[in-house]
Amino acid sequence: MGLTERVLAEFRSGCPGLQGTRVDVAIPVRRAVLDQILPLVPGLPRGFALLLGLDQQVQVRYGSFYANARVRPDVALRPAPVITVELASQLVAWGLQTAALPPFVRVSGRLVQIRMAEIPGLQALAGLWPHLHRLTCTSSPGGLHVTASLAITETGPTTSVSSPAIHAEGDRPMTDGRLQAWLREQLASGLPALAGARVTGTVPLPVALLNELIAEGLAAAAGPVSPRVAGSAPDLASLVRLVRHVRVDAAPGLVTLDFEVGVDG
Repeated sequence: MGLTERVLAEFRSGCPGLQGTRVDVAIPVRRAVLDQILPLVPGLPRGFALLLGLDQQVQVRYGSFYANARVRPDVALRPAPVITVELASQLVAWGLQTAALPPFVRVSGRLVQIRMAEIPGLQALAGLWPHLHRLTCTSSPGGLHVTASLAITETGPTTSVSSPAIHAEGDRPMTDGRLQAWLREQLASGLPALAGARVTGTVPLPVALLNELIAEGLAAAAGPVSPRVAGSAPDLASLVRLVRHVRVDAAPGLVTLDFEVGVDG
């Protein structure tokens, strides 16, 4: 197992070795970037567009169809994150209930619920969902602003999320992987689409886990360099370039990292 795979395995298992970790995230998503991302989301039909307004107002467009709605800023967190959009028209809501929607989108009354844990590409984060303490999504004509707080105070069973049914929406298969490819390209180029994003946090690392990670890193450095395979985990070196501040405190059996990661504008 390589270093990156070992870190991802820790996330998937619910981060049992990272109790006491606290992380705050702020990510601006400009309107132009949102226009890039939406066509890449598996299951969304081609021609789908989202126009942003003041005070959480949005307009959903698909061909000649459009619907006015309002995004609720606070995202429901349990058992897994759900973004809620409230439609202005009950008639539109009735129409959506008969439409072919992606499996991660549900309609209940005038509420459209987007279940983040069921979006292809986000399922690997299932081990982190139980540790989210706050997630907000505010909108303005210029874009979205996402903030989140994560605190690993205890570990328990990973949130169980059933895999969405695999189907195609026209020529848009649910497993086309274009969103993941876009994310990998962004990581390789320093995440220019997320300029202004900031992540700060404190991570207590047990010495046993730290030694394990160091051993994995040294083994990878000593081994032959293999070409990267499409769809593989991102190289951690691409993330190190974004580090703005790190402070290390050591105590018996524990090393604590205070850090800030940022994407320059």
